[in-house]
Amino acid sequence: MLKKLLLTVGVVLSFSTLVFSQTATLQGVITDQKTGEPIPFANIIAERGGTQVGGATSDFDGKYSIRPIEPGRYDVKATYVGYKPLLIQNVVVTANQIRFLDIKMEPTSIALEEFEVLEYAIPLIDKDQTSSGATVTAEEIAKMPNRSANAIAVSVGGVFSADGERGSVRGQRAEGTIMYIDGIRVRGSSALPEAAIEQVSVILGGVPAQYGDAVGGIINVTTRGPSRTFGAGMELETSQFLDAFGYNRASLNMQGPLLKSRKDKSSLLGYFVAGEFIFREDGRPTATGVYKVKDDILGLLEKDPVRMSESGQGTFYRSSSIKMSDLEHLKATKNSNNMDMNISGKIDVRTTPNINLSFGGSYNSSNSRAFSLANSIFNYKNNAHIKDNTWRVYGRLTHRFPTDAESRSFVKNVYYNLQADYSVYNYEQQDAGHKDDLFKYGYLGAFTRHMVRSYEDGQDDVIGLSGLIHNAYLDTLYSFDRAEFNPILANYTQQYYDLRDGRIRRFEDLSPVQGGLTNGTGPESVYGLWANAGGLQTGYNFSESSQLGINAHFSAYLGNHEVKLGMQYEQRFDRAFGVAPTNLWTIMRGLTNFHIEQLDKKNPQAVYMNGFFMDTINYFRLFDAESQRTFDRNLRLALGLDPNGLDYLLIDSYDFNTNTLIYYDKDMIKRTATLNDKLDINMFGADELLNQGAELVSYFGYDHTGKKLTHKPSINDFFEEKDANGNYLRHIGAFEPIYTAFYVQDKFAFKDLIFNIGLRVDRFDANQMVLKDPYLLTEAYTVGEDTKFKDHPTNMGQDFVIYVDQPSNPTKVTGYRSGNTWYTNAGLEISEDPTVIIGKESGPFLKNQAGLNANCFEDYDPQWTFMPRISFSFPISDEALFFAHYNVLTQRPTTGGRLNLIDYFFLTSRGTDLLGNPNLKPEKTIDYELGFQQKLTNTSSLSISGFYREIRDQIQSFRFTGAYPNTYYSYYNLDFGTVKGLTFTYDMRRTGNTRVRASYTLQFANGTGSNPETARSLILSGQPNLRNLIPLDYDRRHSINLTLDYRFDEGSNYNGPRTTRKIKGTDQVKTINWLENSGFNLIIFGGSGTPYTKSSRIYGLVTGSRQIQGSINGARLPWQFRIDARVDKDFNLKSSKGKGEDKYLNVYLRINNLLNSMNIMGVYSATGNPDDDGFLAAAEYQNYINSQLDPQSFRDLYSLRINSPYNYSLPRMIRIGVSFNF
Repeated sequence: MLKKLLLTVGVVLSFSTLVFSQTATLQGVITDQKTGEPIPFANIIAERGGTQVGGATSDFDGKYSIRPIEPGRYDVKATYVGYKPLLIQNVVVTANQIRFLDIKMEPTSIALEEFEVLEYAIPLIDKDQTSSGATVTAEEIAKMPNRSANAIAVSVGGVFSADGERGSVRGQRAEGTIMYIDGIRVRGSSALPEAAIEQVSVILGGVPAQYGDAVGGIINVTTRGPSRTFGAGMELETSQFLDAFGYNRASLNMQGPLLKSRKDKSSLLGYFVAGEFIFREDGRPTATGVYKVKDDILGLLEKDPVRMSESGQGTFYRSSSIKMSDLEHLKATKNSNNMDMNISGKIDVRTTPNINLSFGGSYNSSNSRAFSLANSIFNYKNNAHIKDNTWRVYGRLTHRFPTDAESRSFVKNVYYNLQADYSVYNYEQQDAGHKDDLFKYGYLGAFTRHMVRSYEDGQDDVIGLSGLIHNAYLDTLYSFDRAEFNPILANYTQQYYDLRDGRIRRFEDLSPVQGGLTNGTGPESVYGLWANAGGLQTGYNFSESSQLGINAHFSAYLGNHEVKLGMQYEQRFDRAFGVAPTNLWTIMRGLTNFHIEQLDKKNPQAVYMNGFFMDTINYFRLFDAESQRTFDRNLRLALGLDPNGLDYLLIDSYDFNTNTLIYYDKDMIKRTATLNDKLDINMFGADELLNQGAELVSYFGYDHTGKKLTHKPSINDFFEEKDANGNYLRHIGAFEPIYTAFYVQDKFAFKDLIFNIGLRVDRFDANQMVLKDPYLLTEAYTVGEDTKFKDHPTNMGQDFVIYVDQPSNPTKVTGYRSGNTWYTNAGLEISEDPTVIIGKESGPFLKNQAGLNANCFEDYDPQWTFMPRISFSFPISDEALFFAHYNVLTQRPTTGGRLNLIDYFFLTSRGTDLLGNPNLKPEKTIDYELGFQQKLTNTSSLSISGFYREIRDQIQSFRFTGAYPNTYYSYYNLDFGTVKGLTFTYDMRRTGNTRVRASYTLQFANGTGSNPETARSLILSGQPNLRNLIPLDYDRRHSINLTLDYRFDEGSNYNGPRTTRKIKGTDQVKTINWLENSGFNLIIFGGSGTPYTKSSRIYGLVTGSRQIQGSINGARLPWQFRIDARVDKDFNLKSSKGKGEDKYLNVYLRINNLLNSMNIMGVYSATGNPDDDGFLAAAEYQNYINSQLDPQSFRDLYSLRINSPYNYSLPRMIRIGVSFNF
């Protein structure tokens, strides 16, 4: 039987394709309360929500084990003949840990059916503490001021938070920490209904082998499950009359059975579902508030945005004269509302006592207007519209093979589970009005070009006649008929025309700097500081990220060893599309008529009247078929015109209302044609939108028009595949990396030591092509391939690339290269810029002149990493514990790892852009920790742990100096760092009214880069790819977290203020317990300031540059403190229907940033102030300031811009709410 089982599981593991299943174990020993003797064959069951989820029978030694069970809160029942039935309520089990629960049963000679009830208390010292971190249970979460998964995780010591958000964990970059929700790795939003969260567990160190692809921390979120009895809850919350930010939330949750057993009425099919709706009037509250132009002034700016200069020689933007007196201050941002909907659900199916099925998922939808500081004064009406949604589903099968209590088998408690999931994250950003109607972005109206032929005296050599020779076309008027799709933008141009009495002769006479806008252009910003009134969202983009995975897990007890085996497979499918729609109008002008711009001088058209030569010779336009652009041809077809004709199209004359366009026929007669459909991005060829490297589109997984690809194109397709008309398609496939992992883990006890030893093997396959050599975008000879030059230095390897004086026709060798290492022609290693030695005109010895093609690429070499995990705990007694671990952690590339062929294709035009590097390798961290935990009192303990981390192969900006055809900038695995720290954690369980959880962390986090672009400014300035250890941006030296919960009980346990008075007319006395079932919860965050780099030179937002003073990150921000609070009171609404029908009402007030602390989050490097960069007062910039159109306006607007709300923490936010549960 067991052999067959193991074979079956092996097959499943072999074919499994990831998701991680969160499980826990409940085990202990059942003994006689009086004698201490073990009780064999006792029955133990674990119930959740009244439904049995697991059970076991004790063996000869009284030992039992219930596994696997989901993390959460359980009622444990123990029964045995001759003993009182025992019920232990609210036993908390944590993901991937063993909850030890020893049970002492009292003998009795009377057969009892009623259970003796005990309340479980989580032990202060956990013998199975082989991981560091913390678990926050549902009871604690319910009373916290903030109940999102990230907010709960931040309350754990060791998790860095600048302003309430989740950031670095123990000195790692933020992306090094990953989150699981019900075993599903989170992609997209982690938002859940607050009522759905059962438990949040944070692992800071000692990561078990079953976790991988993370170098920071692990956050496990477990949602609530079904119940045997029906229950529901509702909650309403608002800040409408308490602060200026307009927060409103409504939620509903239900749980219960869908199908019960006829035999014992237990639930066979149960459900839990929760949903909430959140509306925020202000989606990004600020501590400083914001300024906006007064409504009447804004109306003037929108209606008459341009005015004539005093000299009458030009026009300028009216907004350039706005001063402080024209503005008003608001507490809340404008047009930044946000609507969120969160849904979570779970269905449990109990098919047999030993087989369970669980299905669940969550959904998040967000619809918002994005706050933009640049838009806030003049253009808040045009904040971008963002829609995104995340959904994930999973299914899990758990199959247990319980061991007979009388069995002496070496293999016991066998089980396996299979879990599969699918997640999708969709994102879309657009203009709120135009959405995906691309050609309305920046469309002002119909511009008509009025043209005539121009002439000069001369002779036509073809027909030998003299007279007026047609030499060009002359613009006589450029008229404008406004449209109302972008009325404010149209006002700019309309007023520009009106101030000039409509006398605009040519397109070139329209000057955007002075307000003369054309289709596709917007107004200049106000002094380079603020977006002008009417400015549009200039981009439209959308993306889809999905994840498919299956996880297989097998576990068994082999004697004293709990052995786990598992295999994970995950594949992601990422695709995105973006377009700059306003630029479509610019490129359309260049694409239309490009092939008929010249005159056909070979076919003169002499003008005759009544047989007499009129001394005039005209020419038709010269048709050049090879120069005709795809857009031009498709547009002519859409207009019903001859695609090979000589009609001159006026693209800016397009009228959206009539769907017509004006053109001149070959005889210069003005005509109008109607499109058979509206303008469409499908009219463009891929190369036209790529625009020689100045792309109007970016895409992968979609084609150049935004259509989703249904196949995976090869790299050769990008270079060679064409459509039916011979246009290159330039298809780029979705990014589809594959991650696979295998792990084995053994947890066992040796004397008093508990070991958790494991090995994890990760395989990462980027599943894409990479350059064979990142320095070569063509093929070149190596030493081993060379037949021209014979005398290579003996220390040059066969695979070393040869560099010569002339790449195409070489006469001598100038150097060599192996990877990133360069050598002279004598074989000496070069430490400086290689072009200094080998010559700036030299290059690789090229095999051919083909340039970039598919032969320059090869498959990504999958990366295998082996990660030993060793953790142990050593309980000295029931009151003290040592614990330690050694972990090797790796994570796949998180930044810049996708192949973007467009970057390589247009490398010479990329300049200083950072290109992706598809050949990045996983990052690596080696983690050590040693700790000690001591029980202080019966309700409190202190833990002290020291940790040290070595960080390797982190991604950083890199300059590929000497690359061919030119040097470029990308990413590379070269950052490293060290993190060392000491954490003190104090845990005081409920003592009287008080519960305390506090931690202090002393940490030193140094590295060569805080993020993948730390070195960018240095390498752009010409500095080499140097690496020096500096304090990281998130190096908070001192960090304090304190959670304090103070609460009054009820009934006889109440010890708060009370009033006693005699009831009139009776001898009865009424006692009022004023604070019964009420309390408050405070979460206090404190920390020293994080580093920043000082500048010895004052520089501004619009001019100047920084000069580093001292060392990078050598200065520190001030200390930061923040208090979040919740005050609440429970009302138990007793029901006359008896037990099980009680209803509970909770009224609460929660306040984020209770003291309204304006913590400084950022400063200007020259002054160290958050609200002044020194620019306005600096003597060297006074000439610049006084040269502005209105110096006082510039000063006022500049002073507002530098006092950025992002330099301060979030403001105080107050919300009142009520929840009702039954």
